[in-house]
Amino acid sequence: MHDEPAELDHSPPAPVADAILPSGCGCGASASGGCGCNRGATATAATAPPAPEPEKRPASMTLVYALGVIGYDFRSQARLDSITQDGLHVLGVEQWNPHDPRQLLAYLEKAPWEASSLIWTLKQEESAIYAIVPGGAFSAEVYHRLREFVKAQLDEGVERVSIPGVAAGFVNLMSGQTVPVIVPTLRGMFSWSTPHLVTAAVGAKPTGDAAVADHARKVEGVRNFLDRVYYELRNTGITPEDRAINYAATNAFQAAGIFSQAVRETMELDEIAVERSPMCRDGSECFDVKLSFFDPERQNQRARRQHRFTIDVSDIVPVTVGRTRAWSLY
Repeated sequence: MHDEPAELDHSPPAPVADAILPSGCGCGASASGGCGCNRGATATAATAPPAPEPEKRPASMTLVYALGVIGYDFRSQARLDSITQDGLHVLGVEQWNPHDPRQLLAYLEKAPWEASSLIWTLKQEESAIYAIVPGGAFSAEVYHRLREFVKAQLDEGVERVSIPGVAAGFVNLMSGQTVPVIVPTLRGMFSWSTPHLVTAAVGAKPTGDAAVADHARKVEGVRNFLDRVYYELRNTGITPEDRAINYAATNAFQAAGIFSQAVRETMELDEIAVERSPMCRDGSECFDVKLSFFDPERQNQRARRQHRFTIDVSDIVPVTVGRTRAWSLY
């Protein structure tokens, strides 16, 4: 990539959790134990490095798991003019508008290396909350995924994407706004529309009047849960609690099982809460997502029902732990 963002903080991002540990030899030991930088020397029990200690996340590394939609920015008027002029030759046209996402995607299809000339953003309610700056050996694949996200937002009704990664400085947008930078992890980058996610979670519409009615209630329950996460509980995905609730929305399949039981019990979602789990495996950071339900027709006569599942947010991409549990609240 030949363009470097002039405004980007170039301090190196903190190492990610799955970084490769160095060998004992500064230039890498051979399979036979020889060291290429100490010609012929052989590693012995006395000189071999001690076994690495269990990996710990540096205190300075800030993990992010944020939800939003993908946008882009040109960082400066000079960059915008440069891309506009280059597009005339690449696209073979006399005029084009790089602010039009479809035209920009056509330009990047023919000049994919120019994806790094843009600042890709994660937006909520049309406001940029992060700049997405790919790094590492697979940065080209991340840029490709970002282009796919924008195309899906235009053509497939995609409403949300998930961007996990590590915070790494700040960058200035063309408007003068300063936003924090995420170095993303490809493994956890997903896109979806609410209807498709709900259908994937609760299944296709069945036949039979009773089954259709129950299915409709499950669909409404999962949709209500997702909308409350997207709007009522929207956040920037930095605190462990926010990362847990954002991942719970991405992984809606657990919520679908909860709402299936709520439908059978004729109960409605009341409250969504997150708290640190009292029990957690070593080296992890666990939070319980709690969904509380009530009977709208017998609020004072029937106990509320609480469902709880655990999410480990110690890694860049969170993961669920254990199974969902439920009990009555009196």
